Amino acid sequence: MKREPSPPMPHDRTPPGATAPETAATEAAPTDSAPGCRPRRSRLRRRLAAGLAGVLALAVGGTAGLLWFAAGRLVRPMDDTPLNTYIVASAPGTVTLPATADSRYPGTFGLIWQDKETDRRHHGTLGPVLASDDDTVTRELTADTPPVPRAEAKVIVTVWNSDPGRALGLDHQDVTYPGELGPMPAWFLPGTGTTWVIQVHGLGAGRAAGLRTMSQLHDLGHPVLDITYRNDPGAPRDSSNTRHFGDTEWRDLDAAVRYARDRGATGVVLLGHSMGGGIVETYLQRAADTSAVRAVVLDSPALDYRATLDTIVSGLGLPAPVAALQAGIVGLRSDVDLDDIDALAANRRTGGPQQPVLLFHGTGDTVVPYATSAEFARDWPDKVGLVTVEGASHTGAWNADPIAYAEELAAFLARHT
Repeated sequence: MKREPSPPMPHDRTPPGATAPETAATEAAPTDSAPGCRPRRSRLRRRLAAGLAGVLALAVGGTAGLLWFAAGRLVRPMDDTPLNTYIVASAPGTVTLPATADSRYPGTFGLIWQDKETDRRHHGTLGPVLASDDDTVTRELTADTPPVPRAEAKVIVTVWNSDPGRALGLDHQDVTYPGELGPMPAWFLPGTGTTWVIQVHGLGAGRAAGLRTMSQLHDLGHPVLDITYRNDPGAPRDSSNTRHFGDTEWRDLDAAVRYARDRGATGVVLLGHSMGGGIVETYLQRAADTSAVRAVVLDSPALDYRATLDTIVSGLGLPAPVAALQAGIVGLRSDVDLDDIDALAANRRTGGPQQPVLLFHGTGDTVVPYATSAEFARDWPDKVGLVTVEGASHTGAWNADPIAYAEELAAFLARHT
């Protein structure tokens, strides 16, 4: 990890135009005096134009349909993370996977795989790389159920998928805090201090994402509240049952902060991952009272959703105009104006962060662009400290080097709580 970010390299995402080469005619054209020539050519041209229009309509319609479907996956809470690799072999304490950037990357990760017979998904913890060649990678695996060869799988950043007690042996409580839609489930981990850490997960994740930092926060004495928000599995739903990217979820975080204060917290630290970071920033911009917030920790935060969609679309090899179309569809399906939740622009309008911010981001993030975090840090160098993790994936800074992450986090909390 390093604290001085390298400026993002500019790149032109606009695809070059293509022009059809002109070809010389190989047959003599009919003369204007030929009987029936002009009507026939006119009919052919009309048919060609109609055919091209039909093809174009099908292409545009097909693209729009795919974008509508993709937007639905973004806005609808889902638990079916697509699997993109498979199990080559397994043995007690190890698993072998095809050699990919994800399977080769050093650190600590989760592994999910699907049982072909039952369709049930299993979860394990991936440890160090033990062996590799051009085709495969073998790593340590801790799992209750060993995977079978050819099972579909995926390497993920969520290391544990249970609760703090089963995953980490921590004595936690299952609590609810009163949100405007009803009781919101949360994990509460008591601590010896009075500055609580409220953890806010991202899109497609859950409270288990916060387990990575929970043991350290407990050792530092901080009470931890790991929250759900509206439309999460097990949480109250609004009428849309869609994600609003912080535009409404910030009110659930506001309720969680009040819950902490009502139970003796003298201050809070807000820790948000991905969309959770965007929720934190929207809360700080809109809440009537943020005086309890002592500090903010953001991990791969969604600070500009248009830039995020641009990164996703570019990563798929699609032309830049598709990103603008996708942004419009996402806004339509979520009923959110993405400009209203642009944290970079909001901070510029209001004079910047009021609390110290520690920001983790990996340069290998293909979901939320590293450039937005670098921009945030450049805008407010006296308030925002950026920890750059070379090559780390989306919210993968902890996974890449848990010890270095813990050292940065502990030093920041010692200074500001």
